Amino acid sequence: MKAGARIHPALAPWIILSNFVHKIWLQHDLIRNFVVRDLRARYIGSFMGFFWSVIHPLVLLSSYAFVFMVIFGATAPADSGTNNFPLFLFCGILPWLFFQDTLQRSSTVIIDNANLINKTVFPTEILPLTVMLAGLVNHLIGFAILLVFILFVIGKISVFILMIPVYLAVLMLFTLGLSWFLSSLDVFIRDISQVLTVILTFWFWFTPIFYNKIPGKNAKYSFILRWNPLANTVMGYRDCLLRMRMPDLRLLGLHALAAAAIFVAGGLFFRYIKREFVDVL
Repeated sequence: MKAGARIHPALAPWIILSNFVHKIWLQHDLIRNFVVRDLRARYIGSFMGFFWSVIHPLVLLSSYAFVFMVIFGATAPADSGTNNFPLFLFCGILPWLFFQDTLQRSSTVIIDNANLINKTVFPTEILPLTVMLAGLVNHLIGFAILLVFILFVIGKISVFILMIPVYLAVLMLFTLGLSWFLSSLDVFIRDISQVLTVILTFWFWFTPIFYNKIPGKNAKYSFILRWNPLANTVMGYRDCLLRMRMPDLRLLGLHALAAAAIFVAGGLFFRYIKREFVDVL
């Protein structure tokens, strides 16, 4: 572009976002170092190390399975592709744990690293990204365990597993966009992380982790599932891994567009407001 050339107003946000993403890409070595640092801080030095990333989801899965199977007598829904309730539950809770952990840890990541921001010219936009990538490592470990579980119970893996990276990519875009928004807002409103905990509690129960659909007379509330991005991800995981069928591509496309919009909005918001961080921290 020639010096002094005018930029069409409609293109300005996209140019800003492009520069923002390009700046992040240029920091890939720093991002890798921060991801390693995050994982080491969480696991290295503890007696069981990375094994804790396996224990936590398995303990949560076991407790939920016990309560719902033994106390409430729950079974996997007839259309779930398996009659094994723990497998049904594991397939649904795995993407949720990645989403929940990333948002909760990202909400305070700017404040937690205030010393870096105040003392150096630091690319703060990479902090929520490093939290998400560290969470992705845990998610992939859990996913490997899930595959072993599926082979043990069902005995085969469907070719539709190739769609899982698409669902994961959409989830990552959505999660990172929200993480940028929440982490930057928490710098100015310190109650954000507490409010987020409450919201995630409601969000968890309105995501079809323990069920596939809202039955009977309560089916009128099914619109909640249709507009819940995590519901689409959970159902997509189950379609590909348990039902072994092609997921709803139209719904996937709609949620991909929504995730892209959240990613763009979160990135632009973070870029705009980050200039005020030093004055507040």
